[in-house]
Amino acid sequence: MKLTPGIFIASFAAVLLGVPGRAATILAIEPPTVSANPGEVGGVFDVVLTNSGPGSITVASFNFEVSVAGTDITLTGADSSTVAPPYIFAGHSVDADISIPLNFTSGQTLDANDTYDVPGSGVTLTAGESLALGELFFNASPTAAFGGITVSFTGGAAANNLSDPAGDIIAINTFSGGTINITSAPEPSSFLLMLAGTAAIAAWNRRRRA
Repeated sequence: MKLTPGIFIASFAAVLLGVPGRAATILAIEPPTVSANPGEVGGVFDVVLTNSGPGSITVASFNFEVSVAGTDITLTGADSSTVAPPYIFAGHSVDADISIPLNFTSGQTLDANDTYDVPGSGVTLTAGESLALGELFFNASPTAAFGGITVSFTGGAAANNLSDPAGDIIAINTFSGGTINITSAPEPSSFLLMLAGTAAIAAWNRRRRA
């Protein structure tokens, strides 16, 4: 059957209207700047997922990897007691208890993951909605230098990914890192303790050589 121009245009428009909008997502450190003092223990920030696309997405599992620059900050753990917004799998974590830690490895790099506890299901984020993927904890070295320490997502798509209930990948389109801001110089006592320790080791080595 030969299509007239008017029918062709109408058919093409119908096809376009029938194509769902592509998902768009943002993974971010929240708040983007966190303050800490040298020697501080138990600092926190959240990893937050935002659905920035025009349609809904349903997330059944996630993985993320966060790293800090240098050794002044140590990432010590991750759990689901997020500050804001709420944890994505609250009440449905694969661990069955949102108060226990997520699976993670820690240090200057931290990897975390979780899965919705009902196979074939997940949590739906509507357009513009944000939910947290975890609360991360960190310690600052007693000798941490004044200034900003970058927090970034590392490891590429292998370490940072989302899956829907069918196991298909939901692309993460934007990564937004953060900063841990060391707001004061190390305490003088920290330097004194460090110097005292260094002197004691030097004296012990001298005695051994003697």
